Order: sequence, then structure tokens, then C-alpha cells
Amino acid sequence: FRNIINEWYAKDTSKKIRAVKRSKGMAGEHIGSHPPYGYRKNPENKKEWIVDEEAAAVVQKIFALCMDGMGPTQIAKWLQKNKVLNPTAYAYEKGLPVANKPTANPYKWTNETVSRILERLDYLGHTVNFKTTKQSFKSKKKLWNDPSEWVIFENTQPPIIEESVFLIVQNIRKARRRPTKMGEMGMFSGLLYCAECGGKMYQCRATNFAENQKYFICSTYRKGKDLC
Repeated sequence: FRNIINEWYAKDTSKKIRAVKRSKGMAGEHIGSHPPYGYRKNPENKKEWIVDEEAAAVVQKIFALCMDGMGPTQIAKWLQKNKVLNPTAYAYEKGLPVANKPTANPYKWTNETVSRILERLDYLGHTVNFKTTKQSFKSKKKLWNDPSEWVIFENTQPPIIEESVFLIVQNIRKARRRPTKMGEMGMFSGLLYCAECGGKMYQCRATNFAENQKYFICSTYRKGKDLC
């Protein structure tokens, strides 16, 4: 009986916290615990984000490398090679609040981290609320909401990335082209799609193939011949 009462109390508290966050989010306030890499809270007003010049320079470099044709994995390797602290290690070094534990290698970047940075609307100077949710008060796992459910407030903090640069990067990533294991980039890479299912077409080739033996195959068909 005591456990049931405790669960009711926890559930009721969770509802109240959600209601407060919802109200703040709809009013344009930042509802995340920590600002994204590249920003930090204003010491004089905790509700405001200011640019962290050192981290912002890394964000701008990541966008520049993407515009130069590098993908997230290549950018992550470049950052590690040049001994750039990853966001978690950087936060620990600067004494900033951080949710994750530091990694064994402070210079280790993942392609997921780079991808998230390249996709963040926050770097345009906007506040983006309600990107994630939780299934219940018992679960700590975050679930991503559909972008149509996001609430965006424009020009709420200084931008780190120009809108023209951001749009170019998004277009590059939509039609990203990846080099083959043989180190070459197919001229149709990232441009061909299956007429039957709409899946991407991948180039197939080998060192002993003649030029006229190279071909493209449907990515869905490769997963299963009965799928396409």
C-alpha cells in the first residue's frame, strides 16, 4: 500500500514538473539542462546563452570541413588527429556542468556527435524546444519527437553559424557522397535511387572488373531479394 502511495506521489510530481517545463518551453525559455557545445549560460542571467568562443570556433570548423566534402566520420578522425577535446572532455576541463562521464580518450569524437552538431538549429541563434520526450516518469530514456512537434523561437541568442552555411551543409548531407573502399568517388554516388522502391543505389565494383562491368544495385534488394 505504501509503494502504491509513493508511486502516485512520484507520478503527480512528474506531471507538475512536465507542466512547468511545457509552460516555460511555450514561452520561449530554454528548457534543456545544459546549453549545446559552443554556448554557455550567461553568469549574470542563467536563462540566457552566450557564445563560448573557443568551442564555437570548433563548431565553425566542423561546418567548414563538411563544406569541403568531409563526412561525419572523416571529420571525427580529423578532430582526433588534431587533438581537439570532445564536448564532454571540454566541459570537464572548463568546469562546466555535463551529463556524461568523460571518455578514456578525451580527443575521441564519434560520427554521431559530429552529425548532431551539423544538424542543430540552435547554432543559427534559435531556441528549439520539445525535441525529445520520455515515455513515462519511470523511464530515463529519451525519445526523439517528430520535427513537426518542435517549437522554434528565432533569434534568441547570438548565432554561431550563418544561415547560408547551415543550408548548404544540410543540402550536402542530404545528397552525401561516400568514397568506395578503393578510395574513389563514383560520379553518381548519392544521386541514384531505385525506380521500384525508392531505395538508394550502391555502386558495385572490384579490382578485376573492366569499366563496363561496374554496376549499381538497390540497397533494399541487398537486404533481401524478396523486399524489392
